[in-house]
Amino acid sequence: MSNAPKKKRKKLTTKAILGLIFVLAFIVVFVCIGITWRYVDDFDDSHYGTAFTLTHTASEYIDGDKLVAYYENGETDEYYRHVQGFLKLLQSEGKLDRLYVFVPSENDFVTVWDADSESALGVRQPFVGEFKECAMRFYSAQSDNAERDGYFNGRNANKLVVTSFAPIQDKNGKPVALVAAEFEGQDIILKIVEFNLATLGIVLVSSIIPIILFYRKTKKGVLLPIKRLNSAAKQMVGDLESEKSVSPDIHTGDEIEELSDSFEQMNVELRDYIKRLRLATAEKERIGAELNMAKDIQEAQLPSDFPAFPDRKEFDIYASMNPAKEVGGDFYDFFFVDDDHLAMVIADVSGKGIPASLFMMIAKILLKNRLKAGDSPCAALERVNNQLIENNIKPKQFVTVWLAVLEVSSGKGKAANAGHEHPVLKRADGHYELVEYRHAPPVSLVKRMKFREHDFELRPGDRLFVYTDGVAEAMNVERELFGTDRLLTILNSDPNAVPRQVLENVRNGIDAFVGEAEQFDDITMLSFAYYGSDGDNTDRS
Repeated sequence: MSNAPKKKRKKLTTKAILGLIFVLAFIVVFVCIGITWRYVDDFDDSHYGTAFTLTHTASEYIDGDKLVAYYENGETDEYYRHVQGFLKLLQSEGKLDRLYVFVPSENDFVTVWDADSESALGVRQPFVGEFKECAMRFYSAQSDNAERDGYFNGRNANKLVVTSFAPIQDKNGKPVALVAAEFEGQDIILKIVEFNLATLGIVLVSSIIPIILFYRKTKKGVLLPIKRLNSAAKQMVGDLESEKSVSPDIHTGDEIEELSDSFEQMNVELRDYIKRLRLATAEKERIGAELNMAKDIQEAQLPSDFPAFPDRKEFDIYASMNPAKEVGGDFYDFFFVDDDHLAMVIADVSGKGIPASLFMMIAKILLKNRLKAGDSPCAALERVNNQLIENNIKPKQFVTVWLAVLEVSSGKGKAANAGHEHPVLKRADGHYELVEYRHAPPVSLVKRMKFREHDFELRPGDRLFVYTDGVAEAMNVERELFGTDRLLTILNSDPNAVPRQVLENVRNGIDAFVGEAEQFDDITMLSFAYYGSDGDNTDRS
Protein backbone atom coordinates (compact mmCIF):
# COMPACT_ATOMS: atom_id res chain seq x y z
CA MET A 1 0.00 0.00 0.00
CA SER A 2 1.32 3.45 -0.88
CA ASN A 3 2.39 5.75 1.96
CA ALA A 4 1.75 8.89 -0.09
CA PRO A 5 -0.41 11.49 1.68
CA LYS A 6 -4.07 11.22 0.81
CA LYS A 7 -5.21 13.99 -1.49
CA LYS A 8 -7.89 16.18 0.05
CA ARG A 9 -11.11 15.86 -1.91
CA LYS A 10 -13.56 18.68 -2.55
CA LYS A 11 -17.16 18.04 -1.57
CA LEU A 12 -19.70 17.74 -4.35
CA THR A 13 -21.63 20.69 -2.91
CA THR A 14 -18.49 22.85 -3.06
CA LYS A 15 -17.89 21.80 -6.66
CA ALA A 16 -21.49 22.65 -7.56
CA ILE A 17 -21.25 26.11 -6.00
CA LEU A 18 -17.91 26.79 -7.70
CA GLY A 19 -19.37 25.57 -10.98
CA LEU A 20 -22.36 27.90 -10.73
CA ILE A 21 -20.06 30.81 -9.84
CA PHE A 22 -17.91 29.99 -12.88
CA VAL A 23 -20.97 29.83 -15.15
CA LEU A 24 -22.24 33.13 -13.76
CA ALA A 25 -18.83 34.76 -14.23
CA PHE A 26 -18.66 33.46 -17.80
CA ILE A 27 -22.13 34.85 -18.54
CA VAL A 28 -21.22 38.21 -17.04
CA VAL A 29 -17.97 38.45 -19.00
CA PHE A 30 -19.62 37.33 -22.21
CA VAL A 31 -22.51 39.77 -21.80
CA CYS A 32 -20.20 42.65 -20.85
CA ILE A 33 -17.93 42.03 -23.85
CA GLY A 34 -20.86 41.82 -26.23
CA ILE A 35 -22.64 44.86 -24.85
CA THR A 36 -19.40 46.84 -24.63
CA TRP A 37 -18.63 46.09 -28.25
CA ARG A 38 -22.11 47.15 -29.27
CA TYR A 39 -22.07 50.19 -26.99
CA VAL A 40 -18.71 51.37 -28.31
CA ASP A 41 -19.91 50.90 -31.86
CA ASP A 42 -23.12 52.86 -31.24
CA PHE A 43 -21.29 55.46 -29.15
CA ASP A 44 -18.69 55.88 -31.87
CA ASP A 45 -21.33 56.31 -34.55
CA SER A 46 -23.33 58.73 -32.40
CA HIS A 47 -20.39 60.91 -31.43
CA TYR A 48 -18.90 60.87 -34.88
CA GLY A 49 -22.28 61.90 -36.30
CA THR A 50 -22.55 64.75 -33.79
CA ALA A 51 -19.01 65.90 -34.44
CA PHE A 52 -19.47 65.61 -38.20
CA THR A 53 -22.65 67.73 -38.07
CA LEU A 54 -21.13 70.42 -35.85
CA THR A 55 -17.88 70.71 -37.80
CA HIS A 56 -19.72 71.05 -41.09
CA THR A 57 -22.15 73.54 -39.55
CA ALA A 58 -19.19 75.64 -38.40
CA SER A 59 -17.39 75.29 -41.75
CA GLU A 60 -20.48 76.51 -43.61
CA TYR A 61 -20.98 79.37 -41.18
CA ILE A 62 -17.40 80.75 -41.25
CA ASP A 63 -16.32 83.07 -44.08
CA GLY A 64 -13.13 81.60 -45.50
CA ASP A 65 -11.86 84.91 -46.94
CA LYS A 66 -12.17 86.67 -43.58
CA LEU A 67 -10.45 83.72 -41.93
CA VAL A 68 -7.46 84.21 -44.22
CA ALA A 69 -7.33 87.91 -43.25
CA TYR A 70 -7.40 87.06 -39.52
CA TYR A 71 -4.67 84.47 -40.09
CA GLU A 72 -2.45 86.87 -42.03
CA ASN A 73 -3.03 90.08 -40.02
CA GLY A 74 -3.60 88.71 -36.53
CA GLU A 75 -6.34 91.35 -35.92
CA THR A 76 -9.90 90.65 -34.78
CA ASP A 77 -13.20 92.51 -35.31
CA GLU A 78 -16.85 92.13 -34.52
CA TYR A 79 -17.31 89.23 -36.96
CA TYR A 80 -14.42 87.35 -35.36
CA ARG A 81 -16.04 87.70 -31.91
CA HIS A 82 -19.41 86.71 -33.33
CA VAL A 83 -17.90 83.49 -34.73
CA GLN A 84 -16.16 82.91 -31.38
CA GLY A 85 -19.55 83.01 -29.62
CA PHE A 86 -21.10 80.76 -32.25
CA LEU A 87 -18.38 78.13 -31.81
CA LYS A 88 -18.74 78.26 -28.07
CA LEU A 89 -22.48 77.67 -28.43
CA LEU A 90 -21.88 74.68 -30.74
CA GLN A 91 -19.38 73.21 -28.28
CA SER A 92 -21.80 73.56 -25.40
CA GLU A 93 -24.81 72.16 -27.26
CA GLY A 94 -22.79 69.28 -28.74
CA LYS A 95 -21.09 68.51 -25.42
CA LEU A 96 -17.74 68.65 -27.17
CA ASP A 97 -14.50 68.65 -25.22
CA ARG A 98 -12.98 71.00 -27.77
CA LEU A 99 -14.01 72.87 -30.95
CA TYR A 100 -11.39 74.87 -32.82
CA VAL A 101 -10.36 76.17 -36.25
CA PHE A 102 -6.76 75.93 -37.48
CA VAL A 103 -4.59 76.29 -40.55
CA PRO A 104 -2.31 73.22 -40.94
CA SER A 105 1.26 73.31 -42.21
CA GLU A 106 4.02 70.76 -42.57
CA ASN A 107 5.39 71.10 -39.02
CA ASP A 108 2.63 72.61 -36.93
CA PHE A 109 -0.74 74.35 -37.14
CA VAL A 110 -1.89 77.89 -36.36
CA THR A 111 -5.10 78.31 -34.37
CA VAL A 112 -7.59 80.90 -35.69
CA TRP A 113 -10.55 80.19 -33.36
CA ASP A 114 -10.82 78.07 -30.22
CA ALA A 115 -14.18 77.87 -28.46
CA ASP A 116 -12.42 77.66 -25.10
CA SER A 117 -10.14 80.66 -25.64
CA GLU A 118 -10.88 84.13 -26.98
CA SER A 119 -7.17 84.81 -27.49
CA ALA A 120 -6.32 81.77 -29.56
CA LEU A 121 -5.70 83.69 -32.81
CA GLY A 122 -2.20 83.03 -34.11
CA VAL A 123 -1.25 80.46 -31.48
CA ARG A 124 0.98 77.79 -32.98
CA GLN A 125 0.66 74.21 -31.76
CA PRO A 126 2.86 71.25 -32.78
CA PHE A 127 1.45 68.32 -34.65
CA VAL A 128 1.74 64.95 -32.84
CA GLY A 129 2.03 61.52 -34.46
CA GLU A 130 -0.93 60.14 -36.32
CA PHE A 131 -3.01 63.26 -35.71
CA LYS A 132 -0.69 65.24 -38.01
CA GLU A 133 -0.84 62.57 -40.72
CA CYS A 134 -4.61 62.40 -40.58
CA ALA A 135 -5.11 66.20 -40.57
CA MET A 136 -2.60 66.85 -43.37
CA ARG A 137 -3.90 64.01 -45.53
CA PHE A 138 -7.44 65.31 -45.19
CA TYR A 139 -6.42 68.94 -45.81
CA SER A 140 -4.36 68.09 -48.90
CA ALA A 141 -7.18 66.06 -50.35
CA GLN A 142 -9.66 68.95 -50.25
CA SER A 143 -7.99 70.67 -53.22
CA ASP A 144 -8.99 67.75 -55.43
CA ASN A 145 -12.38 67.29 -53.79
CA ALA A 146 -11.21 63.78 -53.01
CA GLU A 147 -12.33 63.71 -49.37
CA ARG A 148 -15.18 65.77 -47.92
CA ASP A 149 -14.80 64.74 -44.31
CA GLY A 150 -12.14 63.31 -42.00
CA TYR A 151 -12.05 61.26 -38.82
CA PHE A 152 -9.28 60.55 -36.29
CA ASN A 153 -9.35 58.16 -33.33
CA GLY A 154 -6.10 58.02 -31.39
CA ARG A 155 -3.65 60.03 -29.30
CA ASN A 156 -3.06 63.72 -29.70
CA ALA A 157 -0.79 65.50 -27.20
CA ASN A 158 -0.74 62.37 -25.03
CA LYS A 159 -4.51 62.35 -24.80
CA LEU A 160 -6.87 59.79 -26.26
CA VAL A 161 -9.21 61.78 -28.54
CA VAL A 162 -11.88 61.24 -31.15
CA THR A 163 -11.67 64.07 -33.72
CA SER A 164 -13.80 65.03 -36.72
CA PHE A 165 -12.50 67.43 -39.42
CA ALA A 166 -14.36 69.65 -41.87
CA PRO A 167 -12.80 72.08 -44.43
CA ILE A 168 -13.36 75.86 -44.55
CA GLN A 169 -13.16 77.25 -48.09
CA ASP A 170 -12.76 80.73 -49.57
CA LYS A 171 -15.06 82.16 -52.22
CA ASN A 172 -13.16 80.23 -54.91
CA GLY A 173 -13.78 76.91 -53.18
CA LYS A 174 -10.18 76.52 -52.08
CA PRO A 175 -9.65 74.99 -48.58
CA VAL A 176 -7.98 77.49 -46.31
CA ALA A 177 -8.45 75.92 -42.84
CA LEU A 178 -9.97 73.01 -40.93
CA VAL A 179 -12.62 72.86 -38.22
CA ALA A 180 -11.90 70.17 -35.61
CA ALA A 181 -14.35 68.80 -33.03
CA GLU A 182 -12.92 66.58 -30.28
CA PHE A 183 -14.23 64.17 -27.67
CA GLU A 184 -11.71 63.03 -25.09
CA GLY A 185 -11.36 59.26 -25.11
CA GLN A 186 -10.91 59.14 -21.34
CA ASP A 187 -14.49 60.28 -20.90
CA ILE A 188 -15.60 57.60 -23.33
CA ILE A 189 -13.74 54.91 -21.35
CA LEU A 190 -15.29 56.13 -18.09
CA LYS A 191 -18.73 55.98 -19.65
CA ILE A 192 -18.04 52.45 -20.89
CA VAL A 193 -16.89 51.42 -17.41
CA GLU A 194 -19.99 52.96 -15.87
CA PHE A 195 -22.13 51.20 -18.44
CA ASN A 196 -20.43 47.85 -17.74
CA LEU A 197 -20.86 48.25 -14.00
CA ALA A 198 -24.54 48.96 -14.51
CA THR A 199 -24.80 45.94 -16.83
CA LEU A 200 -22.96 43.78 -14.30
CA GLY A 201 -25.36 44.83 -11.58
CA ILE A 202 -28.38 44.05 -13.74
CA VAL A 203 -26.99 40.62 -14.75
CA LEU A 204 -26.13 39.72 -11.15
CA VAL A 205 -29.47 40.81 -9.78
CA SER A 206 -31.38 39.06 -12.57
CA SER A 207 -29.28 35.85 -12.27
CA ILE A 208 -28.81 35.39 -8.56
CA ILE A 209 -32.38 34.32 -7.81
CA PRO A 210 -32.58 31.73 -10.67
CA ILE A 211 -29.16 30.40 -9.63
CA ILE A 212 -30.24 30.02 -6.01
CA LEU A 213 -33.42 28.24 -7.09
CA PHE A 214 -31.43 26.00 -9.46
CA TYR A 215 -28.92 25.17 -6.72
CA ARG A 216 -31.65 24.28 -4.22
CA LYS A 217 -33.35 22.08 -6.79
CA THR A 218 -30.03 20.43 -7.73
CA LYS A 219 -29.09 19.93 -4.09
CA LYS A 220 -32.39 18.24 -3.32
CA GLY A 221 -32.57 16.13 -6.48
CA VAL A 222 -28.89 15.34 -7.08
CA LEU A 223 -26.41 16.34 -4.38
CA LEU A 224 -28.21 14.97 -1.32
CA PRO A 225 -29.13 11.63 -2.99
CA ILE A 226 -25.52 11.18 -4.09
CA LYS A 227 -24.38 12.03 -0.56
CA ARG A 228 -26.70 9.33 0.80
CA LEU A 229 -25.32 6.89 -1.79
CA ASN A 230 -21.81 7.74 -0.67
CA SER A 231 -22.68 7.21 3.00
CA ALA A 232 -24.33 3.89 2.18
CA ALA A 233 -21.26 2.77 0.22
CA LYS A 234 -18.97 3.67 3.14
CA GLN A 235 -21.25 1.80 5.53
CA MET A 236 -21.24 -1.24 3.26
CA VAL A 237 -17.44 -1.25 2.89
CA GLY A 238 -16.93 -0.72 6.61
CA ASP A 239 -19.15 -3.68 7.57
CA LEU A 240 -18.74 -6.32 4.87
CA GLU A 241 -18.98 -9.12 7.44
CA SER A 242 -22.58 -8.19 8.25
CA GLU A 243 -25.38 -9.86 6.32
CA LYS A 244 -27.62 -6.83 6.84
CA SER A 245 -28.50 -5.02 3.61
CA VAL A 246 -27.62 -1.33 3.24
CA SER A 247 -30.26 0.86 1.54
CA PRO A 248 -29.78 4.57 0.71
CA ASP A 249 -33.60 4.92 0.33
CA ILE A 250 -33.60 7.33 -2.65
CA HIS A 251 -36.80 8.21 -4.56
CA THR A 252 -35.93 10.81 -7.17
CA GLY A 253 -37.71 9.15 -10.07
CA ASP A 254 -34.69 9.40 -12.37
CA GLU A 255 -31.33 7.76 -13.09
CA ILE A 256 -30.13 8.41 -9.52
CA GLU A 257 -32.96 6.26 -8.19
CA GLU A 258 -31.97 3.58 -10.72
CA LEU A 259 -28.40 3.84 -9.46
CA SER A 260 -29.67 3.45 -5.89
CA ASP A 261 -31.62 0.31 -6.85
CA SER A 262 -28.55 -1.09 -8.59
CA PHE A 263 -26.48 -0.33 -5.49
CA GLU A 264 -28.92 -2.22 -3.28
CA GLN A 265 -28.84 -5.20 -5.64
CA MET A 266 -25.04 -5.07 -5.75
CA ASN A 267 -24.95 -4.95 -1.95
CA VAL A 268 -27.09 -8.08 -1.68
CA GLU A 269 -25.05 -9.94 -4.31
CA LEU A 270 -21.74 -8.80 -2.79
CA ARG A 271 -22.65 -10.02 0.68
CA ASP A 272 -23.84 -13.32 -0.79
CA TYR A 273 -20.58 -13.59 -2.71
CA ILE A 274 -18.55 -12.85 0.43
CA LYS A 275 -20.47 -15.55 2.27
CA ARG A 276 -19.78 -18.07 -0.50
CA LEU A 277 -16.17 -16.90 -0.71
CA ARG A 278 -15.74 -17.42 3.02
CA LEU A 279 -17.01 -20.98 2.70
CA ALA A 280 -14.82 -21.56 -0.36
CA THR A 281 -11.80 -20.14 1.45
CA ALA A 282 -12.40 -22.42 4.40
CA GLU A 283 -12.71 -25.36 2.03
CA LYS A 284 -9.55 -24.32 0.21
CA GLU A 285 -7.68 -24.03 3.50
CA ARG A 286 -8.89 -27.52 4.44
CA ILE A 287 -7.77 -28.89 1.08
CA GLY A 288 -4.46 -27.04 1.43
CA ALA A 289 -3.91 -28.58 4.84
CA GLU A 290 -4.66 -32.02 3.44
CA LEU A 291 -2.32 -31.41 0.51
CA ASN A 292 0.44 -30.37 2.89
CA MET A 293 -0.18 -33.53 4.84
CA ALA A 294 -0.06 -35.55 1.62
CA LYS A 295 3.17 -33.80 0.68
CA ASP A 296 4.67 -34.68 4.07
CA ILE A 297 3.57 -38.27 3.65
CA GLN A 298 5.03 -38.43 0.14
CA GLU A 299 8.33 -36.88 1.19
CA ALA A 300 8.51 -39.31 4.08
CA GLN A 301 8.42 -42.18 1.59
CA LEU A 302 11.48 -40.91 -0.25
CA PRO A 303 14.97 -41.34 1.17
CA SER A 304 15.97 -37.97 2.53
CA ASP A 305 18.78 -38.59 5.02
CA PHE A 306 22.18 -37.96 3.49
CA PRO A 307 24.75 -39.42 3.48
CA ALA A 308 22.37 -42.32 2.88
CA PHE A 309 24.82 -45.08 3.84
CA PRO A 310 27.62 -43.49 5.85
CA ASP A 311 29.20 -46.87 6.67
CA ARG A 312 29.63 -47.83 3.01
CA LYS A 313 32.81 -46.48 1.45
CA GLU A 314 32.36 -48.06 -1.97
CA PHE A 315 29.96 -45.44 -3.33
CA ASP A 316 28.19 -42.14 -2.78
CA ILE A 317 24.58 -41.42 -3.74
CA TYR A 318 22.34 -38.35 -3.64
CA ALA A 319 18.82 -37.68 -4.98
CA SER A 320 16.14 -34.97 -4.94
CA MET A 321 12.54 -34.43 -6.08
CA ASN A 322 10.94 -30.99 -6.65
CA PRO A 323 7.23 -31.32 -7.48
CA ALA A 324 5.52 -28.87 -9.83
CA LYS A 325 2.47 -28.87 -7.51
CA GLU A 326 2.00 -29.56 -3.82
CA VAL A 327 2.47 -33.26 -4.47
CA GLY A 328 4.12 -34.89 -7.44
CA GLY A 329 4.10 -38.04 -9.54
CA ASP A 330 7.88 -38.51 -9.69
CA PHE A 331 9.75 -40.67 -7.24
CA TYR A 332 13.18 -42.08 -6.59
CA ASP A 333 14.33 -44.85 -4.27
CA PHE A 334 17.50 -46.68 -3.34
CA PHE A 335 17.94 -49.52 -0.85
CA PHE A 336 19.99 -52.64 -0.23
CA VAL A 337 18.41 -55.89 -1.41
CA ASP A 338 21.10 -57.68 0.59
CA ASP A 339 24.46 -56.70 1.98
CA ASP A 340 26.11 -56.53 -1.45
CA HIS A 341 23.32 -55.54 -3.82
CA LEU A 342 22.05 -51.93 -4.06
CA ALA A 343 18.78 -51.21 -5.88
CA MET A 344 18.26 -47.77 -7.50
CA VAL A 345 14.91 -46.63 -8.93
CA ILE A 346 13.73 -43.39 -10.57
CA ALA A 347 10.26 -43.10 -12.07
CA ASP A 348 7.72 -40.62 -13.48
CA VAL A 349 3.96 -41.21 -13.22
CA SER A 350 1.72 -39.71 -15.91
CA GLY A 351 -0.23 -36.67 -14.77
CA LYS A 352 0.24 -34.49 -11.71
CA GLY A 353 -1.30 -33.80 -8.34
CA ILE A 354 -3.12 -36.20 -6.02
CA PRO A 355 -3.97 -38.95 -8.58
CA ALA A 356 -0.34 -39.15 -9.75
CA SER A 357 0.86 -39.08 -6.15
CA LEU A 358 -1.37 -42.00 -5.15
CA PHE A 359 -0.36 -44.01 -8.20
CA MET A 360 3.29 -43.19 -7.46
CA MET A 361 3.00 -44.52 -3.90
CA ILE A 362 1.50 -47.79 -5.11
CA ALA A 363 4.09 -48.26 -7.86
CA LYS A 364 6.96 -47.46 -5.47
CA ILE A 365 5.81 -49.95 -2.85
CA LEU A 366 5.21 -52.71 -5.40
CA LEU A 367 8.61 -52.24 -7.08
CA LYS A 368 10.44 -52.19 -3.76
CA ASN A 369 8.64 -55.33 -2.59
CA ARG A 370 9.51 -57.24 -5.77
CA LEU A 371 13.15 -56.21 -5.70
CA LYS A 372 13.41 -57.00 -1.97
CA ALA A 373 11.93 -60.40 -2.79
CA GLY A 374 14.90 -61.04 -5.06
CA ASP A 375 13.32 -60.33 -8.48
CA SER A 376 15.62 -59.13 -11.21
CA PRO A 377 14.88 -55.67 -12.68
CA CYS A 378 13.12 -57.29 -15.64
CA ALA A 379 11.01 -59.65 -13.52
CA ALA A 380 10.09 -56.86 -11.09
CA LEU A 381 8.80 -54.66 -13.92
CA GLU A 382 6.76 -57.50 -15.43
CA ARG A 383 5.02 -58.42 -12.15
CA VAL A 384 4.36 -54.81 -11.11
CA ASN A 385 3.04 -54.05 -14.61
CA ASN A 386 0.42 -56.81 -14.31
CA GLN A 387 -0.50 -55.78 -10.76
CA LEU A 388 -1.03 -52.15 -11.73
CA ILE A 389 -3.09 -52.95 -14.83
CA GLU A 390 -5.52 -55.09 -12.79
CA ASN A 391 -6.65 -52.11 -10.72
CA ASN A 392 -5.95 -49.22 -13.11
CA ILE A 393 -8.78 -46.76 -13.70
CA LYS A 394 -9.76 -44.79 -16.77
CA PRO A 395 -8.11 -42.78 -18.11
CA LYS A 396 -5.30 -45.25 -17.60
CA GLN A 397 -2.26 -44.08 -15.72
CA PHE A 398 1.21 -45.32 -16.47
CA VAL A 399 4.69 -44.86 -15.10
CA THR A 400 8.09 -44.64 -16.79
CA VAL A 401 10.76 -46.45 -14.77
CA TRP A 402 14.53 -46.83 -14.80
CA LEU A 403 15.85 -49.27 -12.24
CA ALA A 404 19.08 -51.09 -11.60
CA VAL A 405 20.53 -53.58 -9.12
CA LEU A 406 24.27 -53.13 -8.56
CA GLU A 407 26.64 -55.62 -6.96
CA VAL A 408 28.62 -53.17 -4.86
CA SER A 409 31.69 -55.33 -4.39
CA SER A 410 32.28 -55.89 -8.11
CA GLY A 411 30.54 -52.92 -9.76
CA LYS A 412 28.52 -55.27 -11.97
CA GLY A 413 24.81 -54.81 -12.33
CA LYS A 414 21.63 -55.24 -14.27
CA ALA A 415 19.35 -52.40 -15.42
CA ALA A 416 15.96 -52.11 -17.13
CA ASN A 417 14.31 -49.07 -18.74
CA ALA A 418 10.51 -48.86 -19.15
CA GLY A 419 9.99 -45.77 -21.31
CA HIS A 420 12.22 -43.57 -19.17
CA GLU A 421 14.90 -41.00 -20.03
CA HIS A 422 18.30 -42.33 -21.09
CA PRO A 423 20.79 -42.39 -18.22
CA VAL A 424 24.01 -40.38 -18.31
CA LEU A 425 27.29 -42.16 -17.61
CA LYS A 426 30.79 -40.80 -16.96
CA ARG A 427 33.80 -43.08 -16.99
CA ALA A 428 36.66 -42.24 -14.65
CA ASP A 429 38.86 -41.00 -17.49
CA GLY A 430 36.07 -39.57 -19.65
CA HIS A 431 33.16 -37.16 -19.61
CA TYR A 432 29.41 -37.44 -19.14
CA GLU A 433 27.59 -39.06 -22.11
CA LEU A 434 24.07 -40.31 -22.73
CA VAL A 435 23.72 -44.10 -22.73
CA GLU A 436 21.20 -44.51 -25.54
CA TYR A 437 19.52 -47.82 -26.22
CA ARG A 438 16.10 -49.10 -27.16
CA HIS A 439 13.91 -49.33 -24.11
CA ALA A 440 10.50 -50.90 -23.42
CA PRO A 441 7.12 -49.11 -23.11
CA PRO A 442 6.08 -47.60 -19.75
CA VAL A 443 4.65 -49.77 -17.00
CA SER A 444 0.84 -50.24 -16.76
CA LEU A 445 0.10 -49.84 -20.45
CA VAL A 446 0.14 -53.39 -21.89
CA LYS A 447 -0.82 -56.47 -19.90
CA ARG A 448 1.72 -59.31 -19.68
CA MET A 449 4.34 -57.07 -21.23
CA LYS A 450 7.86 -58.51 -21.45
CA PHE A 451 10.64 -56.13 -20.41
CA ARG A 452 14.30 -56.27 -21.37
CA GLU A 453 17.27 -55.80 -19.12
CA HIS A 454 20.94 -55.36 -19.82
CA ASP A 455 24.15 -55.87 -17.95
CA PHE A 456 26.51 -53.05 -17.09
CA GLU A 457 29.67 -52.62 -15.08
CA LEU A 458 30.96 -49.62 -13.14
CA ARG A 459 34.66 -49.17 -12.44
CA PRO A 460 36.14 -47.04 -9.65
CA GLY A 461 35.76 -43.36 -10.54
CA ASP A 462 32.69 -43.91 -12.77
CA ARG A 463 29.62 -41.79 -12.20
CA LEU A 464 25.95 -42.24 -13.08
CA PHE A 465 23.24 -39.60 -13.41
CA VAL A 466 19.55 -40.41 -13.97
CA TYR A 467 16.61 -37.99 -14.10
CA THR A 468 12.97 -37.54 -15.11
CA ASP A 469 11.70 -35.62 -18.16
CA GLY A 470 11.10 -32.52 -16.01
CA VAL A 471 14.82 -31.80 -16.37
CA ALA A 472 15.19 -31.97 -20.16
CA GLU A 473 11.74 -30.44 -20.77
CA ALA A 474 12.10 -27.47 -18.43
CA MET A 475 10.92 -24.44 -20.44
CA ASN A 476 11.76 -20.74 -20.34
CA VAL A 477 9.48 -17.81 -21.15
CA GLU A 478 10.35 -18.12 -24.86
CA ARG A 479 9.10 -21.74 -24.66
CA GLU A 480 12.54 -23.17 -25.34
CA LEU A 481 13.36 -26.56 -23.82
CA PHE A 482 16.36 -27.02 -21.54
CA GLY A 483 17.30 -30.18 -23.41
CA THR A 484 19.95 -32.85 -22.91
CA ASP A 485 22.69 -30.80 -24.61
CA ARG A 486 22.52 -28.14 -21.92
CA LEU A 487 22.33 -30.88 -19.29
CA LEU A 488 25.55 -32.50 -20.54
CA THR A 489 27.28 -29.11 -20.74
CA ILE A 490 26.51 -28.43 -17.08
CA LEU A 491 27.54 -31.93 -15.97
CA ASN A 492 30.84 -31.68 -17.83
CA SER A 493 31.55 -28.20 -16.50
CA ASP A 494 32.39 -29.87 -13.16
CA PRO A 495 32.88 -33.55 -14.06
CA ASN A 496 34.42 -34.62 -10.74
CA ALA A 497 31.78 -33.03 -8.52
CA VAL A 498 30.38 -35.21 -5.72
CA PRO A 499 26.74 -36.33 -6.16
CA ARG A 500 25.29 -33.60 -3.97
CA GLN A 501 27.17 -30.93 -5.93
CA VAL A 502 26.14 -32.52 -9.23
CA LEU A 503 22.47 -32.04 -8.38
CA GLU A 504 23.06 -28.48 -7.19
CA ASN A 505 24.88 -27.63 -10.44
CA VAL A 506 22.09 -29.01 -12.58
CA ARG A 507 19.38 -27.34 -10.52
CA ASN A 508 21.14 -23.95 -10.71
CA GLY A 509 21.51 -24.34 -14.48
CA ILE A 510 17.81 -25.10 -14.87
CA ASP A 511 16.79 -22.13 -12.71
CA ALA A 512 19.02 -19.76 -14.67
CA PHE A 513 17.60 -21.04 -17.96
CA VAL A 514 13.93 -21.01 -16.91
CA GLY A 515 14.05 -17.57 -15.29
CA GLU A 516 10.55 -16.27 -14.48
CA ALA A 517 8.76 -19.12 -16.27
CA GLU A 518 6.57 -21.38 -14.13
CA GLN A 519 7.70 -24.95 -13.42
CA PHE A 520 5.23 -27.20 -15.20
CA ASP A 521 6.63 -30.65 -14.39
CA ASP A 522 8.25 -32.45 -11.47
CA ILE A 523 12.06 -32.35 -11.47
CA THR A 524 13.68 -35.49 -10.02
CA MET A 525 17.38 -36.39 -10.19
CA LEU A 526 19.69 -39.10 -8.81
CA SER A 527 23.50 -39.03 -8.91
CA PHE A 528 25.70 -42.04 -8.08
CA ALA A 529 29.49 -42.17 -7.78
CA TYR A 530 31.26 -45.54 -7.61
CA TYR A 531 34.61 -45.77 -5.79
CA GLY A 532 35.02 -49.56 -5.63
CA SER A 533 35.71 -51.91 -2.76
CA ASP A 534 38.94 -50.06 -1.99
CA GLY A 535 37.42 -46.59 -2.35
CA ASP A 536 36.57 -44.05 0.31
CA ASN A 537 33.65 -41.60 0.10
CA THR A 538 34.48 -39.81 3.35
CA ASP A 539 33.29 -36.15 3.25
CA ARG A 540 32.18 -36.52 -0.37
CA SER A 541 28.46 -36.09 0.18
